[in-house]
Amino acid sequence: MIPPKDEDAAPSEIPPPGDEPGTDEEPGSGPPDAIASTRASRLWLRILPSLVILAIILVFVVQNHDDVRIRFITLSVTWPLSIALLASAALGAVLVLAIGSVRILQLRRQIHHRVPRRHGDRTA
Repeated sequence: MIPPKDEDAAPSEIPPPGDEPGTDEEPGSGPPDAIASTRASRLWLRILPSLVILAIILVFVVQNHDDVRIRFITLSVTWPLSIALLASAALGAVLVLAIGSVRILQLRRQIHHRVPRRHGDRTA
């Protein structure tokens, strides 16, 4: 059963943001001791996913330590599977780095050709 409404009861008052007791700052300004974002802190946020992937790869590599025969064209070697996996992951990373570097150089070249030079500017 629903209790009857009391018309004479005072409505509950919720103070607007910034009117809480003990605060003297402007509404929405945040805590006074908040630390500003830095380039290093943003770098860690970008590196973190890579570290997680690296940890997963390392767990996989450590669990696979049996010897395997690896053949490439005429070369044939017997290595622990973990070394072969690490080598293939490293080669993949080098390939991604090389392709990314080429793309960055292409973009820099495009920007260099689009930016008009000012009279007297010297570029190396």
